[in-house]
Amino acid sequence: MAAGPAAAVMTPVPAHERIDVLDVLRGAALLGILTANMRGFNGPLAAYIDHSLMWTDPVSRLAQGFVDLFVSGKFITMFAFMFGIGFAIQMDRAQARGIESSRFYVRRMAALLLFGVVHSVFVWWGDILLPYAVMGFALVLFRTRSQTSVLKWSVALYVYPTYLLAVMLALQLAGLPIPGPTPSSPEELQRIIGVYAGGTWAAIVRQNLAEFAFNLPALVFFHPRVLGVFLFGLWVWRAGIIRELSSRTVLLRRCQLHGLWLGLVFNAATVAVMEMYHPNPLAPGIAGFVAHLTSSIGVPAGSLFYASTLALIWQSPAWRRWLSPFGAVGRTALSNYLLQSVVCTTLFYSWGAALYGTVSPLTGLAITLPIYAAQVALTMLYMKRFRTGPMEWLWRRLTYGRPPREQRASQVA
Repeated sequence: MAAGPAAAVMTPVPAHERIDVLDVLRGAALLGILTANMRGFNGPLAAYIDHSLMWTDPVSRLAQGFVDLFVSGKFITMFAFMFGIGFAIQMDRAQARGIESSRFYVRRMAALLLFGVVHSVFVWWGDILLPYAVMGFALVLFRTRSQTSVLKWSVALYVYPTYLLAVMLALQLAGLPIPGPTPSSPEELQRIIGVYAGGTWAAIVRQNLAEFAFNLPALVFFHPRVLGVFLFGLWVWRAGIIRELSSRTVLLRRCQLHGLWLGLVFNAATVAVMEMYHPNPLAPGIAGFVAHLTSSIGVPAGSLFYASTLALIWQSPAWRRWLSPFGAVGRTALSNYLLQSVVCTTLFYSWGAALYGTVSPLTGLAITLPIYAAQVALTMLYMKRFRTGPMEWLWRRLTYGRPPREQRASQVA
């Protein structure tokens, strides 16, 4: 890098500057994301919202209840939190180099948006990269905001969907008709299952677009909350908590304790309401509002428990060796996230084993660990030769306009 702020340029984070515990958290989050996404790989979006549309036997309901209680929502929230921290780190590095422009970050989000569009249209409708990119653009607006402002916006954006649902419910109780989403008929569900299990690739792409359109109201309705989680990650990084983890044991234990009991109580309440009443989260109604309210507390509490527990045990050198595989996966999080979609769509869609709609929640839970274990083994083998995942390499190439210099492991001292 040439001397002087005017000549400063942004470059990828060197390997020696990475914070290992953040990679561990990302890698662990990807295990939870795979577990929660399994029913989305194996069934239509409508059945993802209400699994009883496909699976009604007690074993399946118990297995899905287990996933919803301990997994669903918690790890994608952790992933979003890490996204906010990553943004904060990039902004700190830019400021240290005297770079005031955020153009490199806008290019980074534009590349992520491209990945998300390709992924959601041509691979799997349940993509998170596209909404992350859209909300990521908005993060730039907060890079110079004070800590107080960032925290206030974080809370406001997180409670925004709850406020809208409360208004809709109040209007409905006052006698005003509030239309909800049209539920999918059994015939429509069977048609969608037939497309993914036996249709052509072109038919699957068309159905991916239809599922995305069906999910668009939820994206508009709920994803400002994602930006709120991003901002909380930004706030935590600025507060110095991540950089001082070894001296934050008391705080971490408090987060672990309160995250555990709040998560168990409120997530159990959410599962109970969903299993008894099966409300649509976008349909105005008392049951749906209660489920939304309890999950709005239980999900971040569960995420807090998992993140603080991992941060605590990371302090032990003995545990670090066992957690290092998570770190390898987390360092290549984009590649591994997309690899999960490729593997699972190959397993379930017509171009592969065509098991779509036939794998119960219990079986889906059982095959999650072998898939993730294979990812870990493949990633660790890959990382012996390379420092950057293949999609991370492409992402950096599109962001910085040149290939990363630290691609091969042998190139790094």
